[in-house]
Amino acid sequence: MDKKIYAFDFDGTLVRNCFPNIGTPISSVINLAINLKEKGHYIILNTMREGRYLDEALIFCKKMGLEFDAVNDNLPHMKKFYKNNPRKIFANYYIDDHNLFIEEINRLLLLDDFEKGDV
Repeated sequence: MDKKIYAFDFDGTLVRNCFPNIGTPISSVINLAINLKEKGHYIILNTMREGRYLDEALIFCKKMGLEFDAVNDNLPHMKKFYKNNPRKIFANYYIDDHNLFIEEINRLLLLDDFEKGDV
């Protein structure tokens, strides 16, 4: 199996966004993360939370059965690959409520072309 790296956001992705509080769990996304980890893939928590807010999120995730291979950091083998620790966390897939999906990008590009008169 080809192991993939999945980076999950916390607020708005694993839980409803109620920052600085912990929102209600989004079970489908939590279950996805757990299933991916059980299948041998890597999962990273990639969140803006820090300090006690990050600690609270990690405690919540652990209670939900979700433990990460890295938190706001690259995996050790990726640091070795890059021979440093780049600021951008490497993942094959980013699961985040602020993602812009390919279909949306294509729609925006088409809209831009339309407004320019190219369509």
